[in-house]
Amino acid sequence: MSSGVPSAPERRQDQSLLTVFARHDLDESPFASQIDNMNYLVALLLPPLAIMFAGRPFLGLVVFFIWVPALLFSGGLTHPMFILLAWFLIFHAREDRRAKLSSGDN
Repeated sequence: MSSGVPSAPERRQDQSLLTVFARHDLDESPFASQIDNMNYLVALLLPPLAIMFAGRPFLGLVVFFIWVPALLFSGGLTHPMFILLAWFLIFHAREDRRAKLSSGDN
């Protein structure tokens, strides 16, 4: 009779499955570098959207509300500053992902 408590082999199997699913989020997919490269191109036109794609949605919204008036009032002279910010955050997101991958392999 089963008491509802999993046996030791079942627990190990469940833990290994959880490890696989948790690692799946961090694994580099074959398209990860292409998506990052595409995000650099998105940043040229819409820096706040690229910041959101880089995994910083709140900062993307804040930047959007600063970017629109800055773009309108300066005639586009501030746009390169937001592009550089987006590129910096995209680069950081990629490096963070690489650091998580390398620390998980140890």
